[in-house]
Amino acid sequence: MSEAKVREVSRHSGTIQRASEATRSAGATHPGYKREQNEDAFWADEQRGIWVVADGLGGHQAGEIASKTVVEEIQRSAATDRHYERALQRAHALLLGDEQNTANMGSTAVVVAEDGAYFHVYWVGDSRAYLWTPGEGGGQLKQLTSDHSYVQMLVDSGAINTVEAANHPNRHVITRCIGGSTNPKLEIDRVSSPWTSGQRLLLCSDGLSAEVESDQIARVLADNSDNRRAADLLIAAALDAGGKDNITVQVIDAPTPTPAGAKTGLSAQAVR
Repeated sequence: MSEAKVREVSRHSGTIQRASEATRSAGATHPGYKREQNEDAFWADEQRGIWVVADGLGGHQAGEIASKTVVEEIQRSAATDRHYERALQRAHALLLGDEQNTANMGSTAVVVAEDGAYFHVYWVGDSRAYLWTPGEGGGQLKQLTSDHSYVQMLVDSGAINTVEAANHPNRHVITRCIGGSTNPKLEIDRVSSPWTSGQRLLLCSDGLSAEVESDQIARVLADNSDNRRAADLLIAAALDAGGKDNITVQVIDAPTPTPAGAKTGLSAQAVR
């Protein structure tokens, strides 16, 4: 994660893509070194308090279409009803009904929706959300999501431990995704929590979480208060680890406390 590595990443014109016009957050994506194209997608709207990372499955254009469909439905919901579980259900139905679809075309997704001093996380698959809290030794990085994956099922059952899971040959096999099957019912997990000034959320595809240890991620966040630089360094760390998959990250600052009596702009319509 040297300065040289950051410059090297930046030199790949058209390879690393970043979100613009953001002040509290930064997002970036990179195809990695092993994949011909990037099937990840991400989007953010700070004004509406919504962020999403989607990791497409299926290869060629199928994964790209799937992740784009997820993002488009989240965008549609952000502009209308702010019902993000319903948006993911719509994306699921669209992918199942797409005449180009096959059983392998789908997407994971992790969505964060801000609601005043609280946030809500919705997810399907193995894209993750972490909450970082500043402190000694790199601070505390807490994983908020639990992977919908075969290996996680083995860990939950006690069949293997987390060290064995990290090196399991089937660690990339997921058990739940948007689209990707003939099952019309999609289960979406959700967690909600308050957050305080100084904390940060990290959303990522498994191109980061499967390759970079949690303590290294925490150290990057601790040492780099600038979200743009933190996002670039996290991608650089995944590339240093081999860049075997598409890599997408979003780093989000907790909101500054709202003065008493001030309007947040989110109270008129609750996040659902």
